Parts: sequence; structure tokens; C-alpha cells
Amino acid sequence: MYLSLHDLALRTGERYQRTYPLELSPVIQGGVSYQVLIPEGVAVAVDRVAGGFLITVAADVRVYGPCARCLNEVVLEVRAEQQEFAPTAKDGWEESEVSPFVEGMVLDVAGLAREAVVLSVPPLVVCSSSCRGLCPQCGQDLNVEQCRCAPPRMDERWEKLKSLQLGEGDGA
Repeated sequence: MYLSLHDLALRTGERYQRTYPLELSPVIQGGVSYQVLIPEGVAVAVDRVAGGFLITVAADVRVYGPCARCLNEVVLEVRAEQQEFAPTAKDGWEESEVSPFVEGMVLDVAGLAREAVVLSVPPLVVCSSSCRGLCPQCGQDLNVEQCRCAPPRMDERWEKLKSLQLGEGDGA
């Protein structure tokens, strides 16, 4: 979905606002795929300011996928927002300062919305902050029931560290 900024014919101080229905492909994070739904669409606001356009995208997003600890289904509701500035004259602007979502004064709405969603999803998606995850030995969901596995043994090469006594000011 693309929007031509020139076609808006905005003068300084004017604003264009519209909500666009949008479907995004799944977000891959840490090798895990998360489905993304934007039920109410993406709100796009374009403000004509001195020297260019200030573009804001915002959406209430539902993200579906597995919990990183217990693998149960998680539904996250996040607010995705992002702003970009598109200068009308490229003179004086480094390429790294110009939005990659605006080329030839045409805004890539879907690209900017996807970027906002990716940045709003937490790096570790969990069903709750108290999720205990799965037993690494038998796979039992520790939120449901404690497993009967023996506690993991400490590598005996590290056993000597238990007797180490650090006093105050010893770098700890």
C-alpha cells in the first residue's frame, strides 16, 4: 500500500489523516513466527511542516504465537507507533537521515507499519512474567505440575567456586 505525498497537496500547517485496512505477513523473531492482526487498521497522519512532511503511523495490534518459555499460545496486544520525516528537498540531508519508507515522495505505508509492529513486539514473548517454562530434562510444563526429575547436578569442575569467599572490596 503506497501513498503519494505530493498528491495530498498539503500546505504548511495542514494535516491529512486516514485509517487504512492492512494485512501484514508474520513477524519472525528469534526464529519463531508470530501472526499479526490489525483489526482496526493503521492510522496514518501526514503533517506538512517546514521543509517536508512528518508522517505518523499508529495501530493497535494483536500478536499470536508461542510463549518463549512454555510454548503455550500467547495473545499480545501492543500499540505500534512510528514517525518519519520526509524532506521535500534532498539537499543537505545524508542518506542515513532520510526515511527508507519514502522514495520519490511516495510513502510505503505497509513497510512503515510493519517496522512499527516489529519494534513494538517485546524481544521475549511470554504468557506471563511468572511463567516457569518447561523442564529441560523431561519437557513437563512447570506451570501445570512440578516434574519428578532430579535437580541438575553442577559440573564438578565448577564445584570449587562454592567455597570461594569474597570480602568487601574484592571486586564483586
